[in-house]
Amino acid sequence: MPAASSKPFKTKCQSSSLRIVRSTLRSLASVIIGFVFVLLALRLSPLATDQEGFQFLTVVWTIGAAIIAGYLTALIAGSHEFPHAASVGLLLIVSSFVSMRQQELTHPGWYEITVAGCGPISAMIGCALRLLTKPRPNTPAQPASSTQP
Repeated sequence: MPAASSKPFKTKCQSSSLRIVRSTLRSLASVIIGFVFVLLALRLSPLATDQEGFQFLTVVWTIGAAIIAGYLTALIAGSHEFPHAASVGLLLIVSSFVSMRQQELTHPGWYEITVAGCGPISAMIGCALRLLTKPRPNTPAQPASSTQP
């Protein structure tokens, strides 16, 4: 008779459903944290003024924050990084549209268009930077195939 195991019995269904829940929560957390980072960076911007000369610097600040948010999102996501960074980019477009509507503009100004255009691309650049710095698992060297007749 086999000895009884002290480990609790887990069915395959329970462990796979737990993995799905963890993966979903990690995905949501990565997108939310990335977007909140951009919002905080914009609120804490030392250049947040309505003067025309400082709006260009604010756009640069926003692009930098979006790059860092894309990197952070990809870091937290762990896998399938580009869809997560694209979600942060989509949220940047939505926030730009909401900002325009709050200002009661009939058409977007150059700032809103720039944020909506450069924000998602910047988040994707941040994601690409994360993928370039992501450690790769060591794979054994493939033997050179010999093509002898």
